[in-house]
Amino acid sequence: MQHLSKSKRNVTDLRYVESEKGYFNNIWQSIRFRGVAYSIKNRDHLLELWNKHKKEYGPHCRYTGVELTTKRSTGEGWKRSRPTNISVDRVDPRLPYEEGNIVFCAWEFNNRKSGVTPDDCKRILEVYEELYARS
Repeated sequence: MQHLSKSKRNVTDLRYVESEKGYFNNIWQSIRFRGVAYSIKNRDHLLELWNKHKKEYGPHCRYTGVELTTKRSTGEGWKRSRPTNISVDRVDPRLPYEEGNIVFCAWEFNNRKSGVTPDDCKRILEVYEELYARS
């Protein structure tokens, strides 16, 4: 059995976690342990949904159109995520992670959106239109 040096192992590990398969493995683990209901079967099911998304929208954020990435922070200090990394958003945060309620988007956008519901968005737009329709 051949042992890799620590630096070669780190490079190999980084290649894996930055690959779609490795990156989606991490997303899948996050969904499983988040304590939110889900009907996505496994990492491969999640990858199928991602591939379906890419056919329709390309590798772009469903909300902003920015190109999505799978980069990990290395040598730059600890960062939770990169702004353009793929994130799985529940369109309605009251519902589970399930086909029909998830979209692939940029981590930064999903972080800003947080737990805002579609009803919240409608109300925000109503107030915005009230305030700025008079201008």
